[in-house]
Amino acid sequence: MKKKSGLFGLILLLIMAAIFPVNHAFGKDEGEIIVKTKVVNVREGAGLSFPIVKKLAKGESYPILKEDGDWIEIQIAAGKTGWVANWLVEKKSDTKQVKNESGQGVITGSSVRVRTGPGTTFQTVGSLTKGTAVDIIDKNENWIEIKTTEIRGWVSSDYLNLPPASEKNAVKKDSSKKKEDANQAVKTGVTLVDRLNVRSEPSKSSASLGKLNKNTSVTVYRIENEWAEIDFQGAHGWVAETYIQVSDDKNLPKVNKSDATARVTASGLHVRKDASLNSKVIGSVNKDETYSVLQTKGKMTQIQLSGSKKGWVVSWYLEKENVEQTPKKKKMDVKGHEITIIHDGTIFRSEPDGNSEIVEQANAGETFQAIGMDGDWYSIKLKSGKTAYVAGWIVTIEGNTEQIQRPGVEKYLADKTIVIDPGHGGRDSGTVGVGGTLEKNLTIRTAELLRDKLQAAGAKVILTRSGNTYVPLPSRVGTSHIHNADAFISLHYDSTKDQITSGITTYYYHGYQQGLASTLANSLGSTMQVPNRGSRYGNFHVIRENKRVATLIELGYLSNPVEELTLTTNEYQEKITSAIYNGLARYFK
Repeated sequence: MKKKSGLFGLILLLIMAAIFPVNHAFGKDEGEIIVKTKVVNVREGAGLSFPIVKKLAKGESYPILKEDGDWIEIQIAAGKTGWVANWLVEKKSDTKQVKNESGQGVITGSSVRVRTGPGTTFQTVGSLTKGTAVDIIDKNENWIEIKTTEIRGWVSSDYLNLPPASEKNAVKKDSSKKKEDANQAVKTGVTLVDRLNVRSEPSKSSASLGKLNKNTSVTVYRIENEWAEIDFQGAHGWVAETYIQVSDDKNLPKVNKSDATARVTASGLHVRKDASLNSKVIGSVNKDETYSVLQTKGKMTQIQLSGSKKGWVVSWYLEKENVEQTPKKKKMDVKGHEITIIHDGTIFRSEPDGNSEIVEQANAGETFQAIGMDGDWYSIKLKSGKTAYVAGWIVTIEGNTEQIQRPGVEKYLADKTIVIDPGHGGRDSGTVGVGGTLEKNLTIRTAELLRDKLQAAGAKVILTRSGNTYVPLPSRVGTSHIHNADAFISLHYDSTKDQITSGITTYYYHGYQQGLASTLANSLGSTMQVPNRGSRYGNFHVIRENKRVATLIELGYLSNPVEELTLTTNEYQEKITSAIYNGLARYFK
């Protein structure tokens, strides 16, 4: 009997192993893939020579079991697995490559400019003083996206102090405890005044964490000595009890629904429970079906399904319709508000016109009282008693008055689809610099910085590869065709036996690509200090086989030891991506 029971147990274990793969049985989570092309073949093994076992449609997602070179094994059904090429799918993971940052930082500069995007080409929307605490939303190597209760935008990483890793871990632990405390909260409150100070301790002398606007709903944990402890940006803060109306009603004001609708552009698009690609799938929607749009978070959009059911889908598979028109701005009452100069040599004029007479100049940090507005210009009273005008988009104004923005080059990039192709990757290292720099690493670095700038301008940006992966040349071109790219930019770094050769070269193959290559070459030439070799014909696969407007740029020579040192600096990467950004804007203008 013992032998029979042992044999039965062994057979049972083998059956379980066949049904449930080992890595999932032990709780290993490798994330999932999302199909990014129209059709993807699933094969029996990791190679094109294996037979096809299933075809996947664009937008479908499946759990990842393991990887082998350029191939990914996925779970396609209970007890059934298959392999897909990594260049035809997008990999998502719970534990890796989470772009959004979290935590807080402190401004270290005296008057740090906040911009609409990660670069000096973006408009200034305000400034922050030294010591201001900010929430970190996102970052790259040169710029950090931040927010306070009054402003949101990008600041240079040189002027922001981030807590060390040990402090971040302590913050995370503290946040977990505060989340537990939040579950015990029994009251909500509404602020009664504008610009209400939130402090770190129940005392007027304690540090200010930020401000709240009037009629803001907050969770109240307790009242102590005329101070209310509230939830503030995921942490605890204190406000004077006098300025908050506390209620036992935990229901917060309802958010008005948008009247916008959206049409689904992909077949079998997964609908998820929450705004995350790793969230549970609760259903699917089909191509050309139309749904009401409830809200958007990052790259996910919440749609209204049947009855009261709702769910989240990937935004780029939706085509928005009936989008609400932005209401016209009301005339602002700025009399008595203080404006601050943010540029040295700011010009005051006699009339609200850029061509009128110059009356006076002022430097960064100087303040003036606004006495009125005329269009997008503030009128101020000078010490001499004269009235002068200053453009609203080159100063900041105190209070909750909306910052005036002058339309910049970003308006030419909004809604454009741009495919960025970081050259090489995976087993293909590309050029190796004299000092050991791998071209594949430098191209992905440049591509990600450029992507951040273009996305901040409202462009739809697709990278042909993410991370250190190998993507065949036809697949890179296919990405351009699938997304109907308005522009395809292939990024490379050059090499030659002559270690003195240096400079940037922009290539095109077809006549319809020459305009983009020429415009980018002019922008690079007017911005960069290295020699500009101009635009020229080049027989490269990614532009030769490309039916869209495309260019390939060699951004410098890694074979030149002096130039290699320059190419890898933050300053060069910032300038080169800004030059391409500006060149694209000029091309679309």
